[in-house]
Amino acid sequence: MLAALASQHELTGGGPAAALTAAAAAAVTAKVARGSRGTWIEAGGAIAHAESLRMQAQALIERDAQAHRQASSALLRSERTARHGVAGPARAAPADGERLAGEALIHAADLSLAIADAASEIAQLAAQVARCCPSSVRPDALTAVALAEAAACAAARLVEVNRQLPADDPRRAASCEAAQAALRAREQAL
Repeated sequence: MLAALASQHELTGGGPAAALTAAAAAAVTAKVARGSRGTWIEAGGAIAHAESLRMQAQALIERDAQAHRQASSALLRSERTARHGVAGPARAAPADGERLAGEALIHAADLSLAIADAASEIAQLAAQVARCCPSSVRPDALTAVALAEAAACAAARLVEVNRQLPADDPRRAASCEAAQAALRAREQAL
C-alpha cells in the first residue's frame, strides 16, 4: 500500500492514506485495550469496538482508492472532451462528461466523509482507552489518538477542497465536526 501511495503511476490519493492511518490507530487501540483486560472491566467491549472500526477503515482504503481512480479518469475524459470536442458516437457529450466527473467527485467526498467519521470515532475510543489503560501502555493509546486525529483532519480536508460540493453542502460541516471531535478527544486524553 505504501508503495502505491508513493508511486506517480498509481492513481491513489490522500484518502487511502487517511483510511490506512485510521486503521492503524484502531489496531493500536485494540492492542492497548487487550493489554488492559486485567485492570479494566470494559476492555473487552473496547477491543470489539476497535476491531470493528479497524475493519471499517480497512474497507475504506480500497473503496476510496477506487473512487479516486474513477474521479481522476472521469475528470481526464471530461477535460479531453471539452478540449477536443465529441469524437464520434461512442464518446460522451461534454455535458455527460462533466456530469460523470461531478458524480465521481461527489462519491469521493462521501468516502472522505466516511473516513473522517470513522477516524473521529477511533480517536474518541482511543482517548477512552488512554484514560482507562495501565500507565505502561498509555503512550501507545495516546499515539492511537494522535494518528486517528490526523486521519480525521486529513479526510475532512479532502471534503473541504472538493470542488464539486457547494459551499453550504452539509458534508462540509459534517467533516469539520468529525475533525473537531477528534481534536477534542485528543485534548481530553492528555
